[in-house]
Amino acid sequence: MPGNYRHKIKKHIPDYLRFLGPGLLLAVAAAGESGIAEAIEIGAHFGYALIWVIAITLIYKFAFVNGIARYTMITGKTIFQGLISIPGPKNWGGILVMVIYLLEMFAFAGMLLLGGIFMDYIVPGINSIEMIVFISLSAILILLWKESYEQLEHTILLIAVLLFLGIAFSLTQFPISFAAMIPGMVPDIPPKSLLSIMALMGAVGSSLNLLLYSIWLKEKAGSRKGPAFYRRSIKGVNLDLIIAFLFVGIITVLFISLGVTGFSISYLAHGETFSVDALISQVLYVIASIPYGPQTFLVTGYLIMFGAVLTGMDGRARAISEILHTGFAMKCEEKTTFRLILLLFTAIIMGGVVIGEPMALVHGVSAIASVFFAVMGFILIYLNMEIKDPERPNRLWTAVMTIGSLIFLLMALFMEEGIIMFGLPLAERMIVVAFVVFVFAGTTLFRDVIRGHPTWVDRFWTVLIFGALSVYGTFRGITYEGIIINFRDLGPILAGIVGGPIIGACAGIIGAAYRYQIPGMEKTALACSVATIVAGIVAGCFTRMYRGKITYLRGFTLVAIVEVIHIFIFVPLFSDIASFTEFMVIVRATLLPMIFAMTLGVGLFIYIVRMKGYSLTTRFDDEEGDNGNAPASEREELQ
Repeated sequence: MPGNYRHKIKKHIPDYLRFLGPGLLLAVAAAGESGIAEAIEIGAHFGYALIWVIAITLIYKFAFVNGIARYTMITGKTIFQGLISIPGPKNWGGILVMVIYLLEMFAFAGMLLLGGIFMDYIVPGINSIEMIVFISLSAILILLWKESYEQLEHTILLIAVLLFLGIAFSLTQFPISFAAMIPGMVPDIPPKSLLSIMALMGAVGSSLNLLLYSIWLKEKAGSRKGPAFYRRSIKGVNLDLIIAFLFVGIITVLFISLGVTGFSISYLAHGETFSVDALISQVLYVIASIPYGPQTFLVTGYLIMFGAVLTGMDGRARAISEILHTGFAMKCEEKTTFRLILLLFTAIIMGGVVIGEPMALVHGVSAIASVFFAVMGFILIYLNMEIKDPERPNRLWTAVMTIGSLIFLLMALFMEEGIIMFGLPLAERMIVVAFVVFVFAGTTLFRDVIRGHPTWVDRFWTVLIFGALSVYGTFRGITYEGIIINFRDLGPILAGIVGGPIIGACAGIIGAAYRYQIPGMEKTALACSVATIVAGIVAGCFTRMYRGKITYLRGFTLVAIVEVIHIFIFVPLFSDIASFTEFMVIVRATLLPMIFAMTLGVGLFIYIVRMKGYSLTTRFDDEEGDNGNAPASEREELQ
């Protein structure tokens, strides 16, 4: 029996080890975004009391990637191909991922700047952190240019070995109390720790990096797919993931230990902040007595950042290339697309390096990505439910994913203090908007406008009513650090939906005129005024594109498009902003609260229109000569 047992183990070892490569790539990619600064600060404030958060988070993220692996291995498609196929506007999931991945290049600039600071301590003679970043980025481009997965895997294997040696050295030399960690495994919420718990949940194991596992797993699997392949290989994939997340967990605990040992509450109470230089200087002071301790810490920190950018750029370039070729039928070769995307990434990263401020870059982009990561949990559940029995996920996986996705969605929203401080108060002020829309929807004026037969008097009153709502959105806005957090764009959006782009623009002009003349708010006056007019035009064109079939999902999409244009295009172009940090303050204070409030407003409008028995498709149906009798399938879609 023992001989047969050993024979079975030897027989299955290749199956268990075959998929270790993708896990290593994921581990190194996730380690770079595992919240080094957050982990050290949490260790300083709360010791090991929040280790349980790391364990629970990694369990959810293991289930998340396990779902990705199941979908990829059975269908032979990556998760990005699945995103393109989900219901809603064409390719909306793929487009959103591409936008976020492009924005994350600014975070990668922050990582390379951190890595440059680490190396500057080791090789101070260079005297230029930007030069270190340039050399690192050049090396990454050289390693990725051939689009060779095998070469990437070998490089990451070398980095992983070096990181393992650094971790092993730290565990043997650094004063870590394993006995002190045991109480931290029991769930407990210390006073004033809620925001720290949320930050740790978002940072540990990364977020949208996890999607990249699908790309690398597909590269490893090649053309193999199907239920039999899944059953034969899933144990090896699960072992791969266990090792990956164990690696990430150990790195996070090590940085918490640095915070426990290196910082004290008294140090923080004296007003010291966790700037990068202060953080590194304090850590080096703590480990100075350990032979080769400072050098090991600095090299390990640099390798984590270098490896995260290397794997992150590779996976994201492959993902965007696949989305473009699958969803948009690009004609050029995938290798050419991959290289062009790498060059675009490089340009964005260099722009981020010029901006500087690495922690602001990393934190700002992570905040945006965390919301979509939570939504991705529900998308992943949907895609896995499409798999036929018996490979369809069991109830335990579904329960873990549903509960975890809900928690992460709430965490992502409420981590943004703007949702609590600004979004909820703005939503409360929607009562007046709902009342006005309800009364307006009961008039013959509204009936004539929505059916596409308005007189000039009807158009005038429509512009006036929704223009007044735009003014109200500014008047009832919340002043914060020289800006007004508001729902001004809602009036022009509703006007555009009801009457088209011209009526939407005219309503926007009223709102813009009121916003422009407000004293003391000149910094963003022009940007906000232009954005309000454009909001009405975009809403009118968007409604025309879908011929009035504006569902709740499309209403949210419309609001998101309008506010992204507002914040990320018009504010940088037409505002007097002194620094990137100031811009990120505006983004974090306004973007999510305004989307939240105005999505609620558009949703209430759609509900009231349906309750009154009207159809937004009527005027487009009349243009086709069917006198408002839309096909049954179109009427059902509106429901």
